[in-house]
Amino acid sequence: MTYENIKTAILTFLVLLSGILTWNIWTYQPNYESVENNPKTVEEVSISTQRDLKKIVKPHQIIYHVEGKQFGSVSNGYIDDIISAISKWKFYDVKKFPGRITDFNEKIAQGENTEIIFPDEVPIEIYKRVLNIDDKDLPKFDFDRIIINTETQQKQDGIIYFYSQRNQQVYESNVNPSFINEFTNKFYKTAGRLTPYFLHTVSGIKWFYLPAEETKMVKYTYYQNPLDSEQFKGALFKDPSFVQRSISDGIEEYTDDATKMTVDTKTNMIYYINPVRDQDSIIGTSNVLQRSIEFVNEHGGWTEAYRYVYKDDFNQKVLFRLYSKEGYPVFNQTGKSEILQQWRQTEISRYIRPGFHLELPLNPDVITEILPSGYAALEQLEKKKDFKPELLQNLMPGYYMAQGEEVSLILLEPGWFYLYDQEWRQLVWEEELKNGLE
Repeated sequence: MTYENIKTAILTFLVLLSGILTWNIWTYQPNYESVENNPKTVEEVSISTQRDLKKIVKPHQIIYHVEGKQFGSVSNGYIDDIISAISKWKFYDVKKFPGRITDFNEKIAQGENTEIIFPDEVPIEIYKRVLNIDDKDLPKFDFDRIIINTETQQKQDGIIYFYSQRNQQVYESNVNPSFINEFTNKFYKTAGRLTPYFLHTVSGIKWFYLPAEETKMVKYTYYQNPLDSEQFKGALFKDPSFVQRSISDGIEEYTDDATKMTVDTKTNMIYYINPVRDQDSIIGTSNVLQRSIEFVNEHGGWTEAYRYVYKDDFNQKVLFRLYSKEGYPVFNQTGKSEILQQWRQTEISRYIRPGFHLELPLNPDVITEILPSGYAALEQLEKKKDFKPELLQNLMPGYYMAQGEEVSLILLEPGWFYLYDQEWRQLVWEEELKNGLE
């Protein structure tokens, strides 16, 4: 065999070997352990259910202005129907209202309008996920009510206002007038069948609406079913395997090297504290409400019908409150009807919430209570010693969540409640204080 033949044979062998090795690399499949069968994989915690934005950021009152009179509703189902209707509209040309705010206030009070009223300021950046807004350059603003101009004519663009009482500013948008006409025929023309309300103005620039007649409300009794503390441990701590648990006198404490969760089994409240360095940057104020909703959704924490009711952008606080199935807010002195969150950076700093779920109502017979009218409630409130009318921010019927005679029972008792100087209080007719909310 010549030298050239030997060289050719060696080169041929190397080419074949290279081809075999390349094929093995391309077709190699390592024998990975299935993720589903790996016992070390941390499962996602879901304590209850997730909820849509429109169920959490929700109006608490609809008011129609009809021929100088007001009619309205707080009904859950009725408000859902209203939001379902306007979410199908196409909003466009959103811009700041060009006129004076005093002229606008007078126009709303005297015109044929519909007010969709929220408990507190709502960022348009969030609520555009509910409304169909066609505006790439949407300005940033908050609002606490959507006002539909029912007087729109066929040849005009329909006009919708986004109004903020706190900031005293108005933005307006256009919709197809056919939407306004359809809304008028379906809702506005039948408004006279709803509850009569009357307007109460504070300092000439702020107003709210009170029922002109007595309100009939149902009393409720529930079992409180404690939630699983271990589930919250798995949801709130970064690595639950490093969490230490201790129990003392009805208090459960879960701690790792930085954070702590306290479960008070006597009051059925959960307190989670996560220290965050003050010098670090904080989450943007426009995102705090959205992040708060996402945080609770991540672990299915909406154990009841909670709604967004308040935010403090400066201190990065957001509050959600329980509402009854009819649409009334539920109050409690120790926070048993609320979910409170506070943020630092992009992390939750404080998370305070009830540690129980309300089972089905126990009332074998329906027990009702008749509340005095808004006129009577306002008169009683103005009789209070040292009462300053300019500090009154709202007044409405609602429920107080009280402890039953048995520890496992929760009572929802009807009453009048008022927001005074940033604090909710219960209005009482008796000389003695009731429930301690005063």
